[in-house]
Order: sequence, then C-alpha cells, then structure tokens
Amino acid sequence: MAYYGYPYIYDVPAQDSLNRWNGYNPYNSYYNMREQPKPPRPPMPEPPPVVCPKPDKDYYTYPENLDAALRLIEEAVMGESSDVKFYEAMMKLCGKEEKEIFEGILADEKKHAQLFRVIYCEITGQVLPNAPDEKITLPKSCCEGLQEAIFHELRAVEKYRRILYAMQNRRHINMLVEIITDEQKHADKLNYLFSKNDCGEKCRPRK
Repeated sequence: MAYYGYPYIYDVPAQDSLNRWNGYNPYNSYYNMREQPKPPRPPMPEPPPVVCPKPDKDYYTYPENLDAALRLIEEAVMGESSDVKFYEAMMKLCGKEEKEIFEGILADEKKHAQLFRVIYCEITGQVLPNAPDEKITLPKSCCEGLQEAIFHELRAVEKYRRILYAMQNRRHINMLVEIITDEQKHADKLNYLFSKNDCGEKCRPRK
C-alpha cells in the first residue's frame, strides 16, 4: 500500500507515527518526567559541638574575680607605709645621684595608694583605713635593696593585672593602666641603677 502524505501527519518515523495514533507520545513523556519534583534531600547532620579549653586558674571572668581583686587592693593600700620606709632607706644607702629617681618612685607609690582608695570606695561604698605602721627589714646595702626592689615592682605588676581584669568602669581601667605602667617604669629605672652600680658583680656569690 502506498504511503500518502497527509498535512496532519508529521514527518516522523513510521513507528513513532503509529504510537501517536495510539495516544502515546514518547517526547511528551520524556519532558513530563523531567518536570516532576525531586524528592527532598535528607537534612545534613549537624557538626558536633566544639568544647573549648579552659584556663587552669580563671581570674579573668567578671564578677567571679571581683572579690579577689578587692582583697588585692586592700593589700596594696595597707603596704603603703612599708614602701615609704623602704625607699627612704634606699635614698640613704645609695648615692646622691639616685635620690631623684627614688623620690619619683616614692611619689608614684603614694599616688597609687590614693588611686586604689578611690577605686575601692567607688565600687564598695567603703573607705579603706590608713595603712598601719609596720616594721620592715631594711636592706643592708644599695645593691641588695635594688635587687629586692626590682622583684617587688615586678610582683606588683602581676597582682595589679588581676585587679585590672575585674574592672568594668572605663575610669577605673584607666587608673589601673597608669598604675601598672608606672610599676613597669620603676622596674626599668631600678634595673638601670642596678647596672650602673655594678651590682651584678657585687651580688654574685663568691666561690
């Protein structure tokens, strides 16, 4: 039987034409399959929580560190008279050239005690009493006193940093920064005097 081209029959292979007459369109079926929604993906598992390390001694967290900071302020103020006696003795043991340096350090120490009193009163609402007049062991020589004073100033820096960690008021923080930098300045000046007086050789134990 001859094949006649009819205008309503597309130019497609015979098998496709037969399928179309039967109501099946493979092309439409293909596109319909592509347009079907995809099944939702399963949720990604959440990463395990990170456990951060903790310091062995936590004196950085406020307000837990406030009580210890206030006790350190009390100690610093109560040691004011001892510092005065110590540096007055150092003025007599060392040369006249060192007197000006010791006078500057002594003035700073008195200023620190006053600033600590201000901080303590503004935080607690209480005024610290005057420092007691304590007896101290005075150094026997200039070099011995310089060596002791250097370590005293460095220990003070460590204590005052812990006070700084508990400060929340910007004004109090500024006061502590001034106090700490003064103590570091004192240690530098005392190291200068220690080297100037050849204390390294004099303090070295003899064989």
